[in-house]
Amino acid sequence: MNNVRHRLAVIALIVSGLILNVPQTLADDGKESLVKAAFIYNFVKFVEWPDGKSIGKLSNIDICTLGISSIDNAANVFKAASTDKLKLTMVQEKELSNIVKHCHIVFIGESDNLEQTLASLKSSPVLTVSDREGFAEKGGMIGFVKSDNKIKIEVNTKAISAAGLRVDAQLLEIALKVIDK
Repeated sequence: MNNVRHRLAVIALIVSGLILNVPQTLADDGKESLVKAAFIYNFVKFVEWPDGKSIGKLSNIDICTLGISSIDNAANVFKAASTDKLKLTMVQEKELSNIVKHCHIVFIGESDNLEQTLASLKSSPVLTVSDREGFAEKGGMIGFVKSDNKIKIEVNTKAISAAGLRVDAQLLEIALKVIDK
């Protein structure tokens, strides 16, 4: 019964992530990382990777974190969203050079050199996500922002294209801001 409740809670977070209408109160009681994880789970469905990393051809997806991350306690969201056909695993990655080898998505937390990190991942098929201020403007692919007491996203389509990824138009429609520079 506890497992059923947990799955229902995860589904509720995923749905709230889909409509991007997450109230600030979630952030206030420590749930912000779970909301961001639900968004990231949905990015898996709205982003297309090139053949070698195509989601349809794999049974495991690594969602990595780099640096001090605000989603480190959200691994259960990915575990609960996993199915028999597709396992979502959250991996704390310490080495930037390892990210390209196995990560589909990397959440970039606080680190010393954001510009260097983004430059080294620029042409790699890894979706870069962060809640750092101005992330998408600085060349990141999807940045979390707070607007009107809700968690929203900004999407940098130029950075996504440079990495060989494609984003579904539905994701662009719900973005607070689409950046093409």
